[in-house]
Amino acid sequence: MRYLCGLGIIWAQIAFDKTEHDFGNIVEGPSAVYTFTFRNTGDKPVRLTSVKASCGCTTPSWTQEEVPPGGTGVVQASYDTRGRPGPFIKTITVQHSASETPVVLTIRGNVQSSTDPANKYKEVDGSLGWAKRRESFGVVKSTESPTLTFEVKNIWQQPVEFIGAVDLKPMYRISFSPQILAPGQEGKVMITLDGKAARAAGWKHQSGFYDIIRIRTTDVSGAEKELVVMGSFEIVYSPEELAKAPKAVFPDTIFDAGEVLDGAMVERRFVVRNEGKSDLIIESVRASCGCTAVEPAERVLKPGQSTEIIARFDARGRSGFQHKTITVETNDPLRSRQILHLVANVISTNAFAPEGKVPLSTPSSGY
Repeated sequence: MRYLCGLGIIWAQIAFDKTEHDFGNIVEGPSAVYTFTFRNTGDKPVRLTSVKASCGCTTPSWTQEEVPPGGTGVVQASYDTRGRPGPFIKTITVQHSASETPVVLTIRGNVQSSTDPANKYKEVDGSLGWAKRRESFGVVKSTESPTLTFEVKNIWQQPVEFIGAVDLKPMYRISFSPQILAPGQEGKVMITLDGKAARAAGWKHQSGFYDIIRIRTTDVSGAEKELVVMGSFEIVYSPEELAKAPKAVFPDTIFDAGEVLDGAMVERRFVVRNEGKSDLIIESVRASCGCTAVEPAERVLKPGQSTEIIARFDARGRSGFQHKTITVETNDPLRSRQILHLVANVISTNAFAPEGKVPLSTPSSGY
């Protein structure tokens, strides 16, 4: 379009940097987005008057205000890949004040199904596809520092940078290779667990762990990513440590109360003795359910000292076979967790026959 002004002619024109974009192979899940840029190459302000996609699966957005001479504007195309595996070609028709002839922009690509066995990076989070995001260290000893490797791919059209971990616990270290993933590039996130640091932080012998590692990135589709690591921890004690350690000994760990009537109170006093060389600390005592009350008489036992852990089971409202447990945790390095068992067969008072006899069999309940 041209405008007559005195003796001169003023042209209004726009020129796109490119009118076609090929996404190549992309993973189903995140929308495929590309931004077309244009410049006003004329001497008159230009406005985009209409931008329409060829189908509803493609959503356009564009510069709404006038673009002055020499200025730039954009038309962004977003293709929804969800549920649309396979090749695609979509167009966006752009009409503007510089000409009655529209500009046609084209996007194309091939969407790979997220369930395709050939697609290694099935777990999609924003611009990143992960081979897996949960992994186990297995058994980690306090003298070891194993590393887990998480494979990742940038399935988007813009670079993504790994900035670092968020509130990382002191026993973990994290590294990235490479730090910045180019579009389509594969990389690795390595998480190392320092067994010595875990012990210093108070991790117990033969304890389990489950941690969420949060990572900050530059992904515009969601900057924070999460990886899950788990496993069990074992402390390797030196002979000198074991020689000086406390030792928790329970002469009995199982009590069978036999048959008890509904409404009865069953009590058992479990004895624990410190047969070690330093103070034994009873750190916690937990019952398997509210119907079993426990209370240690002493929390700290000197070498050679004993105490009782009292377990009480209220049989009211119960019937059939009952199995309750009490978990005792101490600072014994080799036996930090002991399980005490209390079992009983509760006979409901409603189960008595008119003659006052107990039926030959009574119903059983689960654990």
